[in-house]
Amino acid sequence: MDKVNHSITGSLKSPVVTEAQRHHFRTFGFVAFPQLFTPAEIERYGQALERSLRRKRGGADFDGKERDVVNPMIEHDRDVFYPLLDDERLLGVVDGLLGEDSLFTGGNDGNMYVGSTPWHTDVNGVSPNVHMLPTMKTAFYCDPVADGHGCLSVIPGSHHPEVCRQLYDAIQAGVFDINSPDVPGRTPLESMPGDVMAFDHRLWHSSWGGKIGRRMFTFNWASCPKQAWEERMVPYSTGYKSERLMETAGARRRQKIAGLAARIQEMNRS
Repeated sequence: MDKVNHSITGSLKSPVVTEAQRHHFRTFGFVAFPQLFTPAEIERYGQALERSLRRKRGGADFDGKERDVVNPMIEHDRDVFYPLLDDERLLGVVDGLLGEDSLFTGGNDGNMYVGSTPWHTDVNGVSPNVHMLPTMKTAFYCDPVADGHGCLSVIPGSHHPEVCRQLYDAIQAGVFDINSPDVPGRTPLESMPGDVMAFDHRLWHSSWGGKIGRRMFTFNWASCPKQAWEERMVPYSTGYKSERLMETAGARRRQKIAGLAARIQEMNRS
């Protein structure tokens, strides 16, 4: 087990992703961007998330028995969360890792966690079927998380299809226990409020321990599809019923949500 070395992932001082960070992402499947936002900004988002979840619970307190999630989160507090899709710091990370023509898929969730999360990918869980279109999650932790205390753990390089399939075979053979943190090469990505974690959806990841009610929210992105089969791989969210996301968008957001907007308009016509 190796703790992440932030001297490798780098501290992003501008919206520009370095060439080293791009290579790190392509090779290992993740990059950490320490203090891309301020802790005060993240706490504002965290409080908005808590209000959204409380409304979802009908005003009840969080009982801490199981994970609480709202998805799509940004629809539950548009004034707070919509502007994040115009923020040059976040868009700079996305463009730098997936390309300037990359797309927001609409997928985003806000969570209050309980306990551990076993090993999985965000493509097909623990399925051997892995798509070839690069897609990515950006994760914001609203509370400090550390190794054994709720931080993201990853298996570097496991987003490559051949490695992913080998790990699935290891599960079937009984040598990879998805419910255990004791996996060779496990790398914990400790995080403070203000850090942004970017990782490929195909990357095997998990979290272990952590306080009840720790808060985290995410946004999902995709490389721009160039062929019909790639278009079918874009995991657009179906949770949007309003077109306000498009109506309030500036030029940068409009480009990012072009595919999602077409999907929403199609759903609203049906």
